[in-house]
Amino acid sequence: MQTRSKKSSLPTFLKPYFWETELARIDSQRHAKYIIERVLEYGDDRAIRWLQKNYSPAQIARVVRTSRVLSPNTANLWALLYKIPRSEIQCFSKPSLLPHSAFSQN
Repeated sequence: MQTRSKKSSLPTFLKPYFWETELARIDSQRHAKYIIERVLEYGDDRAIRWLQKNYSPAQIARVVRTSRVLSPNTANLWALLYKIPRSEIQCFSKPSLLPHSAFSQN
């Protein structure tokens, strides 16, 4: 099990998903949407298990519904798993805030 320097900081194995900032600066509650987006988009099995232990299904589903950072492929996967209707997912109806590869376009 990973140790944490502060009760709200992230475990060190998540560092590759937050390459542009120091983990110690990320608060797991205050920056929940950012963390959920990154782990859903880039996370491996270990990161996803951590995410699901630390955030409720409702929190994760809310991010899937409202994020414009998730790629359409990622949003579609999580929408299927959380049984979210496609019509409720913003990244399908509004342009993404980030460029994604040609493979992730509708």
